[in-house]
Amino acid sequence: LSVFPILAVVLLLLSKDPARASIAYALGWLTGVVGLVALFAVGANLIPRDMSETMPWWVHYVEIVVGAGLVVAGTLAAVRERRRSGDAEPPRWLLAARDLGPRRAFVFGVLMNLRLKNLALTLAAGIAIGGADIDFFAGGVSVALFAVVGVSSVAGLVVAFLLSRERVGPVLEFLNRWLMSNASFVLKISIAVIGALLIGIGVFAIA
Repeated sequence: LSVFPILAVVLLLLSKDPARASIAYALGWLTGVVGLVALFAVGANLIPRDMSETMPWWVHYVEIVVGAGLVVAGTLAAVRERRRSGDAEPPRWLLAARDLGPRRAFVFGVLMNLRLKNLALTLAAGIAIGGADIDFFAGGVSVALFAVVGVSSVAGLVVAFLLSRERVGPVLEFLNRWLMSNASFVLKISIAVIGALLIGIGVFAIA
């Protein structure tokens, strides 16, 4: 539910070359998600642990720390956002997505994964997968499932557009207007919600 990646694909679908650019962007987004989760999973798997444990004890504390950081950052940013007058505009680098060709759209999709929110989520997923007592195949399937769910909102819009441009067009126009006005605030709230979820998962596991 990352707001900026969704807004980026909406902008691409409303651009001059919507099909090729949006497909390339979705593939780049998928490549970045898979790459980061796999990297963190391998790193977590390489850390020595007690063989009697199904998952290292420190994993859940990392989840709580990361979650607390997201809650604090998201809440404070949302409060500051609402205190400002007028609607906040998305960053200029995001608006530049409207002019991207397929190659640059792919690179843009990969680089979108290097934002703090995505790094935190993929780190949490990678640690959970790499720290679990599962074999290489099961770990690969877990990474793939996480990636499919993670890119579903972006890929879903692309698939819907390719299947029925006429019907999806008005929906994209609405999403574009709404996200342009509310993207920044929604992003900050979603960060806080995800942080609270990570805290809950960590506390429940420890308890």
